Amino acid sequence: MTKDDTHPRPWIDRWTLAGLALLLLPLLTMAHELLGHAVACVATGHQPGELGAYYVECPGTQGWSSRIVAMAGTGMDVVLAVLAYLAWRRLRRPLPRLVAWAVFTVKGMVAAGYWMFSGVTNLGDWGPDVGGGLGPLPWPWLWRVVLFVAGLVAYIQVVRAAIRMLGAMLGGGEQAARTQRQTAMTLYVVGGVSALLVSLFNPLGMVITLTSAIAASFGGTAGLFNVAYARRSTLPAQDFHIGREPVLIILGVLVTVAFAVVLGPTIHLH
Repeated sequence: MTKDDTHPRPWIDRWTLAGLALLLLPLLTMAHELLGHAVACVATGHQPGELGAYYVECPGTQGWSSRIVAMAGTGMDVVLAVLAYLAWRRLRRPLPRLVAWAVFTVKGMVAAGYWMFSGVTNLGDWGPDVGGGLGPLPWPWLWRVVLFVAGLVAYIQVVRAAIRMLGAMLGGGEQAARTQRQTAMTLYVVGGVSALLVSLFNPLGMVITLTSAIAASFGGTAGLFNVAYARRSTLPAQDFHIGREPVLIILGVLVTVAFAVVLGPTIHLH
């Protein structure tokens, strides 16, 4: 915003947004897989056999230990989303506040999306049937309906909260609407494309690409479309400005490349 401007004009540099997405999304994925599944695997007395970018193998688990390991990834997503929301309420500087918003939005959508995905397909971390992440459980169809409904309700609430939070940061007006669309869609497209490219390095083929990388990125964060095109024109415009951050852009590229090179092909522990 220049000195000649008489009204606040929210603006976020698109390259900084792309760098932020490239930095955050690999870290958030590793939190799900390593801090969630892998730590739970060790905590239940087992040894991870393989660590991939979008999956963790924990051989020897059965019964409740298998279910705890399966649920731990989404559990970590929920913890991060809650912590990010609490941090967002306290933060005031634009860039840290945007980071907290992005973590809440992505992790909240992914967690709720996992419940819906497993409820519909019986695949993934929460499938309550033989071959599913939680299975076998009695009355698997009832569990699948409950999972889907709970996930749908949670997803709607996360989308609504993400819209309110972004609206509070940017305000209303045409400039805010353009910045809102750019923010949500950059996070969606950069995150989805990078996840797709990284997943192509995995040794298990397209099954991981389709059921983990694409499902969690393009599918799990599809609510960003709702965020992008939601209008809150009654809000006053806010002086929310984030310029070009070269260090953040370079760091994002390096983290994504390291994520692809190290975890993409899978680390075999034994």
